[in-house]
Amino acid sequence: MAALLGSYSPNDVSVIVNGTPIEGFADGTFVNVAYNSDAATMVEGADGSPAIAFKRGARGATITFTCLQTSLANNILNAFLQTQKFAASGANTVNVTVRNNQGGELVSMPRGVFMKEPDLGYGAEIGSREWTIIGQITSTYAGNQV
Repeated sequence: MAALLGSYSPNDVSVIVNGTPIEGFADGTFVNVAYNSDAATMVEGADGSPAIAFKRGARGATITFTCLQTSLANNILNAFLQTQKFAASGANTVNVTVRNNQGGELVSMPRGVFMKEPDLGYGAEIGSREWTIIGQITSTYAGNQV
């Protein structure tokens, strides 16, 4: 039996911050989700018997996405960043959703914060702006809670 042919298109990936779709991504890896810790760890005793500790529930993570310097998303994200810097406590977080419609992957960070302003570089070619948001995320893959 032949294996099914998988497919991928960057057009199937969406990033939404506080209900606002983010567009105008740079070429290459334009969104990255990285967990800050392992889902489980294992320790072996002196006699070789293993013990495994599972980390359940939401885990700390970093979501990084890269926009072209010409993207209007930079203005939107900067406005959210300024709100974070000057808003009262509790009103300074953003809700981030990353969805791959083709692969059924969904990452949700309901209370993220911007780690820092993006570096600003200017050159002969169009550059990019890298936005990094940290917080706790929950992931769903193909409809199954992970």
